[in-house]
Amino acid sequence: MRAKPQSPLPRDTVPAWSPPTTTTGPILEKDAAGGDFRANLVLQLMPLKTFPAAIRGVIQSELNYSVILQWVVTMDPEPVLSWTFNGVPCGMGEKLFIRWLSWEQLGTYMCIAMNSKKQLVSEPVTISLPEPIAQPTEAEPMEPDPTLSLSGGSAIGLLVAGILGAGTLIAGVCFTIIQSLRTDRQRIGICS
Repeated sequence: MRAKPQSPLPRDTVPAWSPPTTTTGPILEKDAAGGDFRANLVLQLMPLKTFPAAIRGVIQSELNYSVILQWVVTMDPEPVLSWTFNGVPCGMGEKLFIRWLSWEQLGTYMCIAMNSKKQLVSEPVTISLPEPIAQPTEAEPMEPDPTLSLSGGSAIGLLVAGILGAGTLIAGVCFTIIQSLRTDRQRIGICS
């Protein structure tokens, strides 16, 4: 049985009321795992540089495209940077490259930067597929319009009318050509 990865964020919230104390150092509370953390901890989420650009913490990308997440906050001393995917560790370093995005890589990513002085956490970035513009619908068979259908005698009549029309058009073109040739012969004085 594998141990569940521990989140760097405290799981219990700070109580709304604490009894007065005389200590001058940081107030430490116990989290659910029994570890100490500062009770006055105010978590500030750091922005990430992303490609493609994240809009309100969401990157929409097609499958098989690349996505890049980059930590851009400078810390002194140099921090150790680790990445989580849906709360599970998934990488180390300043940049997280996701090449050939797949279904299994869709989810929420965060970067945790830790040095000897402090720990910072990035804003969560969720990678998802673009939402379709229009929902596809199932094709429905179309019934033929009975007023536009041709069969039997009406189909034969339309075919005969088309043939006669084409014949008349061809005859008219031929007549026009012959008439223009006769006119040209008469103008140049050739007698037949």
